[in-house]
Amino acid sequence: MCSATAAGALLVRFVMSSNRQIRVFPSPAELALSLSQLLVHESRGVDNFRIGLSGGSLVQLLSRELPKTAGLNTEGWKVALCDERLVPFSDSESTYGEYKRQLVPLGLLSESQFIVIDPSLPVEAAAADYEKKLRELFPGNDLPNFDLLILGIGPDGHTASLFPGHPLLEVTDKIVAPISDSPKPPPERVTLTLPVINAAKTVVFVATGEGKTTVLKRILQEESDPLPAARVSPVNGKLLWFLDESAARDLTCPVEKHSVL
Repeated sequence: MCSATAAGALLVRFVMSSNRQIRVFPSPAELALSLSQLLVHESRGVDNFRIGLSGGSLVQLLSRELPKTAGLNTEGWKVALCDERLVPFSDSESTYGEYKRQLVPLGLLSESQFIVIDPSLPVEAAAADYEKKLRELFPGNDLPNFDLLILGIGPDGHTASLFPGHPLLEVTDKIVAPISDSPKPPPERVTLTLPVINAAKTVVFVATGEGKTTVLKRILQEESDPLPAARVSPVNGKLLWFLDESAARDLTCPVEKHSVL
């Protein structure tokens, strides 16, 4: 715990602990603009930029912002998904299906740049197949080390398809895991495991709106019984939190306030 009146040294210690930075923006629009600028910066000069995306509101955010982002070159990108629901791509619950419908038609990314699950397989086989594809994307690596992962959080503190109290949180011998009893429907999913998430060079959490205030306070300020999102701490990378003011409203610890418009 720390107070809002903490001295500058404490500010640095909190915001930068474990290479963590908490950035707060006046609005979702400014957050989106800053996130797109981060993508330009992180991918510049990287011939084979490997990124993992999440679903939900991030699909719409990226589809709206990336086409107008100056200096963004996505030609060499390979895009994996941090988790995916085991449903047909035509289903509105399919994360890849939503990117295919909203982002791909804009011409920034082609379908061939996405690494996707095979939704026709049983969940265990789908996870094994997706792991094989990721190992081909990261040849010679025991753990895939993504250049960038963008994650969301649920009101219960879950991220990807890693839910509070679920045994998958303790998995260390797999890079991809199946889940057939997701507390949030649909029940069958495929997810990256914590070791892979924590091997990334950069991890960005994106959270907006008043509905995230309570869980953010618990994740960022309480140390006991950490929620899944609180267990994300890149071993050799950096961890960024992109929040709007509504989501960060109840935080009492110092944060970095940004305005880009």
